[in-house]
Amino acid sequence: MAEHDAQHASYRQTKAASRAAVERGENIQDEVRDITLKALCEGHLDAQRIQQVIKAVIQGAAEGANGKETQSKQALRDAMTGVDEALEKSAEASRLAIEEAAGNLENFGTQDLKRVLDDLLTLEDLFIDTIKDVARSSKETIRETLSDLAGHAQNSGTAVGNLATDTVETLTRELQKTSRDTVATGSDSAMKTAVRLSRAAAGFLEGIADTLQNKTRSKKG
Repeated sequence: MAEHDAQHASYRQTKAASRAAVERGENIQDEVRDITLKALCEGHLDAQRIQQVIKAVIQGAAEGANGKETQSKQALRDAMTGVDEALEKSAEASRLAIEEAAGNLENFGTQDLKRVLDDLLTLEDLFIDTIKDVARSSKETIRETLSDLAGHAQNSGTAVGNLATDTVETLTRELQKTSRDTVATGSDSAMKTAVRLSRAAAGFLEGIADTLQNKTRSKKG
């Protein structure tokens, strides 16, 4: 119950911060990126957590853009780009965690690492599907804008999708070189591996987030 309450509070805070950033209308992309990164760094960097963060940020942005009339489309585009950039950084953090684990195959196993790599490939779909989900529950103008942005992202690709694809291709080749060390493991071991790597990725992401947030502060200064 306490964990559920903490997650709900975090969701509300992230949503409110995103709404406020869009309402202010200054450096929306950087602000939303930093808000998303901050939320992603709290806890495990797994698919469920990532989806919750995306939904909170996009919902907040949609509410913030609702009163901006002609500026709403640009505001939502900037917010979506900020989320995409944050997700790209999360993919980068996952790559660092997997690379670190790949040098320690006796504790992880190649097959477990490949399962985690496969999860990386779902990030773009998770991003776009969540935008569509928020669009369905939004008011007409915002719904149309979010649907258009989701469609464009699906057709043109996203930063997180491009990075995830490149990362998976590169790391898969690296893992194939060490195939003689492959350890076939069961679902329980795979789950433990995913949890360990999600924690490690969150640690790497926190360092990336701190660097970007310092740059944002310097811009403001």
